[in-house]
Amino acid sequence: MYRVFLIDDEPWALMALKNLTDWEAHGFSVIGEAENGAQALAAIEQEQPDLIVSDIRMPGLDGIALVQTLRERKWRAEVLLVSGYTDFEYAREALRFGCCGYLVKPVEEEELLEYLEKVRVILSEKGSAAGGEGGFQSERTEVRAMLRYLRDHYAEGVTLQVLAREFGMSESYISSLIKKNTGKGFSDHLTEIRIRKAQELLRQTNDSVEKIAERVGYPDYFYFTKVYKKITGVTPTAYRKSL
Repeated sequence: MYRVFLIDDEPWALMALKNLTDWEAHGFSVIGEAENGAQALAAIEQEQPDLIVSDIRMPGLDGIALVQTLRERKWRAEVLLVSGYTDFEYAREALRFGCCGYLVKPVEEEELLEYLEKVRVILSEKGSAAGGEGGFQSERTEVRAMLRYLRDHYAEGVTLQVLAREFGMSESYISSLIKKNTGKGFSDHLTEIRIRKAQELLRQTNDSVEKIAERVGYPDYFYFTKVYKKITGVTPTAYRKSL
């Protein structure tokens, strides 16, 4: 989950931006907000966000000056600037300092989501884990942790809801990550883990098929047999006899 910090000197605009979309459904978590650039700097240094969405026109330290400061301090956060003025000179200035985009108020959700997807690609390509350099957990790190959790807890009642609580992400985001990185949906991947473990137990133990079904997360023996045959082409009993 990438970390987002929002900045706008107008409280209503800040609230509107925060509520514009379901950030977590798109892999982002709003971890802080500020009403001016100077206030934001200290918080940004503390929170180390991956993405900063900031208004350009603010009293004191404006958006452009904020970006300059970030770059001078070698902070690696991506920056998306927002302005109520359709001033392309500002847009050029923003891009010159390495901003990933420029939005005009009132911000449309569709345009914001296009930029968020762009930022996700940029952050993913950076590939560094979260740390003292202001990094972030890469997508690969997130997926590894999820898959490890499934391997450790496959026999329990693991669901997308459980993973969402465990990792603090939305179910849709988790589902898309697993699909993208394994080529299978959540349910299919979990089933594959369980059936692979069942085959191992059938080979290495003398436990009954009923007991093995329970050990791999299927309290219903008949359902387990049905799933096992669908995946492998034979029943658990037939598989064991063929050994």
